[in-house]
Amino acid sequence: MKGLIISSGKINDYTLLEDLIEENDYIVCADGGLNHLMNINKVPHVILGDLDSVSDLGIKYIKDNNIKVEKYPSIKDNTDSELAIIYLINKGIDDMILIGGTGTRLDHTLANLFLLKRFNKNGKHLKVIDDNNIVTYVVDTIEIERKQGWFISIIPINYEGIIVSLTGFKYPLDNKYIEFSSTLGISNEIIEDIGIIEIHKGEALVFESLD
Repeated sequence: MKGLIISSGKINDYTLLEDLIEENDYIVCADGGLNHLMNINKVPHVILGDLDSVSDLGIKYIKDNNIKVEKYPSIKDNTDSELAIIYLINKGIDDMILIGGTGTRLDHTLANLFLLKRFNKNGKHLKVIDDNNIVTYVVDTIEIERKQGWFISIIPINYEGIIVSLTGFKYPLDNKYIEFSSTLGISNEIIEDIGIIEIHKGEALVFESLD
């Protein structure tokens, strides 16, 4: 099964959101993510969080549509987005997408990106998507189709850095070491039909970004 988590961050392209809803089997709203679904008149399978970002209109929407609520205290050790991921994993869902996890709060954005490192293991797969980006955690090999106007960035997220090879790219690499905090892997382009990224050692976030 595939699960979609909708958080309260920035979503401008509701066509993208509607497509993701159609492609996924189970829809979770993380607290204020309900506002996005209300804008397109869609109903999630569950809403969870402390509900501090849900308006009175949202509460009415929940009641009118008989939406299941998993309520948590406002003082807790996890963000609502993280709780949503854990909820899906406990339901046996291994393939997950988080949308609405980026926006003006850079602390929330960074924390949500690091959730990729935490939860992409033991057969679980999590991506973060927004209007302009697809972010994937990679420790082995990933193949990406070329899309006009899109850039690819590879950012090491382990202290030791990564050793990476790139095939089908404007700037190819062959077993190249990229140290942690380096910008060497930023803004590459796929020039073949498929770009292949091989992480020989280390961990990276791979960004597909539309400029």
